[in-house]
Parts: sequence; structure tokens; C-alpha cells
Amino acid sequence: MTEKFGKQFREKYFTSIDPEVYPVNHGSWGQAPDPVIQKFKQASGEQYHYTDKFFHDIRDKYTDALKQLSEVVNCDYHNLALVDNATTGVNTILRSYPFKKGDKIVMQSNVYGSCYNVVKFLNYRYGVEYVEIEVNYPISDDEILQKFEKVFKEEKPTMCLFDTISSMPGVIFPFKQLVNLCKKYDVVSLIDGAHGIGCIPQDLSEIAPDFYVSNLHKWFFVPTACALMYVDAKQHHKIHTMPISHSYVQDDVKLSEEQELNRLIDRFSFIGAKNYASVSVISDAIKFRNEVCGGEETIYKYCNSLAKQVGEVISKQWGTSYLDQENLISAMVNVEVPCESLGIDVAAIKANWTRFDQTVYTPSIDVHKSFIPCVVHNGKLYARFSCHVYNELSDYQHAADVLVKVMKDSLELEPLFKKLTI
Repeated sequence: MTEKFGKQFREKYFTSIDPEVYPVNHGSWGQAPDPVIQKFKQASGEQYHYTDKFFHDIRDKYTDALKQLSEVVNCDYHNLALVDNATTGVNTILRSYPFKKGDKIVMQSNVYGSCYNVVKFLNYRYGVEYVEIEVNYPISDDEILQKFEKVFKEEKPTMCLFDTISSMPGVIFPFKQLVNLCKKYDVVSLIDGAHGIGCIPQDLSEIAPDFYVSNLHKWFFVPTACALMYVDAKQHHKIHTMPISHSYVQDDVKLSEEQELNRLIDRFSFIGAKNYASVSVISDAIKFRNEVCGGEETIYKYCNSLAKQVGEVISKQWGTSYLDQENLISAMVNVEVPCESLGIDVAAIKANWTRFDQTVYTPSIDVHKSFIPCVVHNGKLYARFSCHVYNELSDYQHAADVLVKVMKDSLELEPLFKKLTI
């Protein structure tokens, strides 16, 4: 029987979290339960017992982890690889793919910043062009897809980079429909699923993208740093490790049938000395989610329901709105901060974000131990709340009060944020 989620679940299984902290930002860094952390610490020291044997045997542990993850995401484990994080995965794919000068990459305007920078790097270094599609919420999935289809028709791009769940604001993107659109127009699909596995159901056989990357340390309870990278079989030969290491094989090298099947495992299971403890405890994270939490569906239902409740309650508490049209809410919800009633100029915040960080984020973290990431989007300031099994509504009510208090205090420190009145 599944134990009751919320604060008592936290007190039993998440004692590594400071009792004074209000953890409402799981989406940025993730969290792991005590049993997994204990195994992680143990695994971190194992390699020093007999280092030669540890690294000699790492391929078997690595492959076993892929097999277990393949059951979670429903795909052939031969199409999977493990990398440190989603940004590394996106870099690995984009910097491996054989683009030619003039090839075009399409991406949304609210694509994650580090991924946007990789595309800019390719543009600067190799002349790969990019097309940015403006996405401002509220907007329907159909409107988004129409924007992409128009660009696909006009620009004939090589690749499209898009999210499962966008980071800021944290909303579900129509990624399944967009993969189908990519297939229709012969565009290579690359999904940044940083907020994917463990946050919303992910069935890669159903989605069937060319490339997909998802963090395991954000929502799946695997300690930092660990992410899953999926590569469709027809793309295996194009993708190489980062850094290029001992296992490098050129794209056009002919391999045996067995070697071709294991191409990703042979390349990515070892690229040099590093801490493999996260890989070692993937099975423990899966076990905790299944046996203690009751499985993926049970976790999702609780987190999604809590996120919807947070959106309703906090928006009423603030007298504002939240992004709730269609199916935008995952385990994260975005609530409009009451800047108008506080007399705060949103445009001034956007123009002076470093000062906002110093006057709002710093005291929130250091003094109040309650941090909510915010973003200026479409003329409004949104707060992104992340919900997990150790949370309950009171966490967010407190965090919301803290954010408003700190923003009021910031007006005294930074008058430029004050809204001018005539």
C-alpha cells in the first residue's frame, strides 16, 4: 500500500532536506530520497576499493541501467545512452550532427538558454542558420503547431529543437504533435526533455523522435548528475561522445551487425574516468518509485493534482491568474506575480534582472529558505512552482507569502522597480 505523500512522507524519506527549507523548486535541481542517497554515497566509494576492476566492469553496470530505464520509457535499450545532464545531451547531438553551412534549425523563443547558446555557437562557428518562432502564453497548441508548420513549409529546415516541458514558464509543449509534424516535412526532431522522465509520462515508442534527452536527477530521484539520451537507430552513426574519446568510430565505418546494434553502448559506456555513482543507483531510484511511491502513475497523479491546486489557490491568494489553458500543467505551474498591486514595474525587472536576483532571490534563499524561480513572459512576471511527493499545499502558501514580502522589501532597496504613477 502506498504511503501518504506530503510532509510526513518528507519526514520519513527526505531527511536530507533542511527542516527549515520550503522546497518548492524541485524542477531546477531535483532531489533524492534517503535510501537512494545512502546507496549513492556507498557507490561513490566503491570504485576506490579496486579501481581496475571497477572500471573494467563498468560496461555491465551501465548496460543494466539502460535495460531498466528502457522499461520506464518503453524503447529498445540499444537506442539509449547516459550523459551528465540534458544540456550535455543536447550539446552531444547538435555538435555531432553533420550539419552543412546554410542548414537551418528551428526552435521556439522560450527554448532553454543553454540550448539556444549551442545553436548560436553552430551559427557562429559553422554557418548553421536558425529560425526562432515566437511563443507567448497564453497560446493554444494548435496556434503553436500552425506557426511551426508555416516555417517548415517556407524555410525547409534540417532540424527542429523543442521541449517536452519548457523551463520558463514551465508548461507542457505540444511535443508529440510536433514530432509528427517533423515527420510530415522530413525535419529531424530533437526534444529537450529536461523536464520529462519522472515529471510526465514518457513513452518513446509512441513519441518516436529522432533524438530525445531527459534529466534523471530533476524528477526521477537519481542524484546529480545523470541524464538519458535517446537516439533513433537510423541516427546512431551520426552521434559521437563529448568529449571524443577512445571509442570514436567515424560515421562511415562499416560495423558488423552486432557492433552496429551496440554502437551507442560501445561508444558511451566509458569515455574516461568519472564518478559513475549516479549510474549505479538508477535501479534504486526505480525501486523506490515503484515500491515506496506506488509507481509512475501514482506519483504523477499526486504531483499533477497538487500543481493544479497550487495554481488555483495561489492565484486567488495573489489576486492574479495562472497558466492553465488546455494541458499546460505537469508537476509545475506558473502563477502571475501581483506586480500591479505591489506597484512594481515588470519592464524594469526585465531590464535589470541582475538587481532582481540580488534583491529578491538572494534574501529568499539566504534568509527565508524559500526560493521560487520567476520569469518575465509576455509582459507579466510569473512564478514557477514545482510539486513533488514530499510537498503539500501549505509549502506553496508560505513560499508565496515570502516572495511577496521580499519583493515589497526590494522596492526600498531598488526604487527603479517602482511603477511610475501619473
